Amino acid sequence: MPFLFHYYEISQHPERADFLFVGTFLFAGLVGFLSMKVKVGLIILVNLITIIVSVWLGTAFITPPNGSWFNPIGMNSAIAFTGVAILVVVLVLRSVFKDVFSREYRRQAR
Repeated sequence: MPFLFHYYEISQHPERADFLFVGTFLFAGLVGFLSMKVKVGLIILVNLITIIVSVWLGTAFITPPNGSWFNPIGMNSAIAFTGVAILVVVLVLRSVFKDVFSREYRRQAR
């Protein structure tokens, strides 16, 4: 997802990439919901692999429109930071969904 975020951002920047925030948040919400019953360690491992692959794909396919696009941290760091931010959002939404659905389950069991 971090690669797709930056690839879409760069390719659609002149056309205003308004869908990025909403689409990324919906993606994180969907992943958080679907991963409620998955162990946290596995989620982190898969996201680390995703970040590594995204950095590799970014160096292969993303060409910034100008030299200052990813300043001051650089393209690879920006992609990795985006991956970590998405991971944090997924874990937060996962815990929220897990808490909400466990409360609902406890209410129905009474």
